[in-house]
Amino acid sequence: MGFMKHFRRALPVVMTFVAAFVCGAGMLSCNADEIDRALDPENFDISERPLEGVIEIQEIITLRRGTDKEIMAPTMFGDDICVNKAILLDSADVKKIKAIPIEKQPPYYSLELKLTDRGRRHWIGLSLPNRGSHVAFIIDGIVYRTFVPRLLYDDVTDSIIVDGPFDPTTAKKLEANSNRNYFLLK
Repeated sequence: MGFMKHFRRALPVVMTFVAAFVCGAGMLSCNADEIDRALDPENFDISERPLEGVIEIQEIITLRRGTDKEIMAPTMFGDDICVNKAILLDSADVKKIKAIPIEKQPPYYSLELKLTDRGRRHWIGLSLPNRGSHVAFIIDGIVYRTFVPRLLYDDVTDSIIVDGPFDPTTAKKLEANSNRNYFLLK
């Protein structure tokens, strides 16, 4: 883990030397704008940048018992909802998220989650006991919405659909950050 941390920090320096060598040796024609854009730190995926679009799926507790396994999670509307502290599925179990437009609701999306093997097992474990009941879809610690999980019917499917509606900004943010979140959290 230490090697990757140092490698990510050294990546901008290495890219500067590569760009200088390639452009200086005449292998590629490079103008100043292309070099500046390639060497801009905003374009590097630096691990110190805070994570965005981290998802968690947690069980909703309808009958509170006041145990330490229950926590109150804030919602987007300002109130709180009681959820089980145990996370059923999170970004470390999701390799990639793809936003899928909903035909009947044009600006909104559903999400296709490509799961790891562990994530597939977790999805089966959360969808069977919660079929017909809602679970919480949490983004960056805030309950975005609730949904009823779809069941997996075979042992080879690694993608599942989380039915929307997800607004376009949120869906695209989750899609754009899913690979990075998986890589950093796995």
